[in-house]
Amino acid sequence: QKAAERSFAFANEVEETHAALYQKMLDNLDDQKDVDYYVCSVCGHTCEDEAPDTCPVCGAKAKAFNKVD
Repeated sequence: QKAAERSFAFANEVEETHAALYQKMLDNLDDQKDVDYYVCSVCGHTCEDEAPDTCPVCGAKAKAFNKVD
């Protein structure tokens, strides 16, 4: 049960981040720039430009992030 609770908590936080990134893209449709995205392989947290040293959602280290090609 603890694993399921943790999974749902991660998913909730990650989806809030995704919603913010989608809104940022929509707000800047007329001013597109190339952006690199990095996704945490543990929880799915997505960030722009570079992977953080530690995932703000699950605490995974930077090596857990994969660049989206």
